[in-house]
Amino acid sequence: MKLSFPRALLSVAFISALMFTFGFTMHKYRYFPYEQLRVLVSRELTRIRGDVNTTEILSHQYSYNVSRISAERDVSTALLPIKINGGRASDLYEFPKTGGAITTIGNLVIVLDRLGSLHVSSPTAELRRLEFPPLPNNLDAYLAAGYAIDTTRFRAYGIKYLDARNTLVVSHEAFDVDHQATRMAVSLLEIDRKTLRAIGTWRTIFMGDLESDGPNDASGGALASDGRDTIYLSIGVYNIKGTNIAQQADSKFGKIFEINLSTGKARMLSMGHRNPQGLTMTSAGELWSTEHGPAGGDELNLIEAGFNYGWPIVTLGTDYGTYDWSVSQPVGRHTGFQSPIFAWVPSIAVSRVIEVTNFNERWNGDLLVGSLKGLSLFRLRVDGKRVVYSEPIWIGQRIRDIAQLQNGTIALWTDDTQLLFISSDKARLSSNRRLSEALGETLLGQCMYCHHFGPTNPGDAAPSLSDLFQRRIGSDNFRYSAEFRSKEGAWTKEGLKEFLSNPGKFVNGTSMPTPKLATEDIKEIINILEDPKGYTEHARQSNH
Repeated sequence: MKLSFPRALLSVAFISALMFTFGFTMHKYRYFPYEQLRVLVSRELTRIRGDVNTTEILSHQYSYNVSRISAERDVSTALLPIKINGGRASDLYEFPKTGGAITTIGNLVIVLDRLGSLHVSSPTAELRRLEFPPLPNNLDAYLAAGYAIDTTRFRAYGIKYLDARNTLVVSHEAFDVDHQATRMAVSLLEIDRKTLRAIGTWRTIFMGDLESDGPNDASGGALASDGRDTIYLSIGVYNIKGTNIAQQADSKFGKIFEINLSTGKARMLSMGHRNPQGLTMTSAGELWSTEHGPAGGDELNLIEAGFNYGWPIVTLGTDYGTYDWSVSQPVGRHTGFQSPIFAWVPSIAVSRVIEVTNFNERWNGDLLVGSLKGLSLFRLRVDGKRVVYSEPIWIGQRIRDIAQLQNGTIALWTDDTQLLFISSDKARLSSNRRLSEALGETLLGQCMYCHHFGPTNPGDAAPSLSDLFQRRIGSDNFRYSAEFRSKEGAWTKEGLKEFLSNPGKFVNGTSMPTPKLATEDIKEIINILEDPKGYTEHARQSNH
């Protein structure tokens, strides 16, 4: 019996839809040797088309900025005035953005980029590349097998310099040629501290489990050291689907490991982690970790041997786009597992953590935590197993890593390849006067009740007054009204005079109240804002 033409079309459509559904679910849930077939096909295509041009593929990962930036600025924190200086690595070299890590050797900073190259810099010297052997990651074989490389795949994660051993330790992805899959690896390289040259070649001492779904952001890769023979490594869950691997004792995913450098033996220290991206060993011998939660619930954990930190059974966050956590109840609790010492809700996308030492007695002993989404540092005052407070310090960049130089200077590495150096402003601290308090009674009384100098934090009541005449109206990192943001032009003396005389007339819908200022007061405010440092110096000389 023949099918009619419309019925034949319906049959073809049904079969096509069935094949699409099968192919899609096969790819998503891997209930057929999909990955193995993909690898075989990829290798055959590589054989047919010839060798892969690794250099050409990698060249697309690098970028170069034509114009240089200056990161110099003064910032007032709760207890200290600080200075921030630095520059952008991609102003000097073609540099892969996003990812990477830093460590310090004395007063030098070693920069590990996302693709494994190493550079050196300091607060007084420009960045230069180090000619080290390439990481033992089998990159060429990985690319030849048809795998992708981007900001989340096949990257280097962490770097630590071990002073007692003159050795660099790096956590990175490595391609297992036999199994055609990647693994987390830890490799060591002995160096000459004076010349910063390699002694010998890299030696890999640790390999994680095969990553069936490929590397991604939930990878961990943080390193810490006890300063002697032991390093600590975090491994995330890699968002591997289908099983609660962080709760499986025979899996290396979702764990923190203790690795003996002399014997190469590793033992699982703790389990139940999602993406522990920061690790630090404090002077008191405590191991602290920062860990990404889902939608909310980024954690600060005190790591203790044998403890289970609960992922994915418990979390203080929720599934993305919902109010629930699908794995367990009750939502937003940490019952039955080791609870975090502190958590950020909403999440800040935590990155690295260090203990501040030799910086200033007002900060020494505190934990300093970086954030990606929050674009800030968070200074945590810890009392035993309790965080007394968390102070956000606005930086304005995705902070990927933090390290500290021997002289106490704090170094930051950002996803925009900025290497920033933070020092305490001893001169301003000795004067015991905040910048706002040195800018005249008129400005202090009328403006500083809401406004501030320096970067604008998300919770600030009004925009920053720093560099006012150098920026477009309504362009600070502040919650302006729609009318304010759409106002054209940059701030000028005439525009500011008009605004201070009648804010509502200058821009409709502003929340700025009309200040009760005389003409001479407005003139003084404008003079101060035009050159606040010059005004401060003039006032200081007058007081003498």
